[in-house]
Amino acid sequence: MDLEIQIQHLDLDPTLRDLIERLAGHLAARRPEVLRLHVTVRHGMHHRRGSEEVALVANVEGETLRADKQKEQLRAAVHAAFRALTIEVDRHCLKRRRVTKSPGPRMQGSVKRIFRDAGYGFIHGQPGNDVYFSRRSLHELDFDRLEPGTPVEYEIEQGEEGPQASRVFPVGERSRA
Repeated sequence: MDLEIQIQHLDLDPTLRDLIERLAGHLAARRPEVLRLHVTVRHGMHHRRGSEEVALVANVEGETLRADKQKEQLRAAVHAAFRALTIEVDRHCLKRRRVTKSPGPRMQGSVKRIFRDAGYGFIHGQPGNDVYFSRRSLHELDFDRLEPGTPVEYEIEQGEEGPQASRVFPVGERSRA
C-alpha cells in the first residue's frame, strides 16, 4: 500500500508518525484491497479550544473511501479515524462480494452414471461430452434419490481434470437459483 502523510498547522511527533505507519500496516495486512492511503493530520483552528483532526482517504478497487474524526487528543483522533476507515473498507469488501455475475446459459443433459459411495457422477450432455459432478454441486436435487436418466440443467467450470458441472439443477428450476 502506498502511504502519504500530510501535516497542517502542527509539528508531527515521530511517535505519532510511527503510530500512523503501524496502523496503516495493520490495515494493509488485513485488507490488501487498499491500494493507497492518504492521511491528513491537522490542528483545527476554527474551534475555541482547538481540536485535533485526522482525515483518511483510501483508494480501493473501484472506489475511494473516507473517514474523518475530531478529538481533543491527536492519538485518539488517529485511532478513531483508522477504526472508522476499517469499517468502511469492510463494508466495501462485503458489498463487492455480493456482486455476482448473472448466470449464463445452462446446458441440458441427463444423469448418466452415479457412484453413490464416492459422492459423484456423470452427466451425459452433448454427444461425446460426459461431465463430472459431485454431490455438493446439486441444487434442489437429492443425491441419494438421483437416478440415471434424470434430466438436469448444469453450469460448467474448468476443474482439475477437465470440465465439470459447478452447479446442477432440475430442468426448469432457474428462477430458484
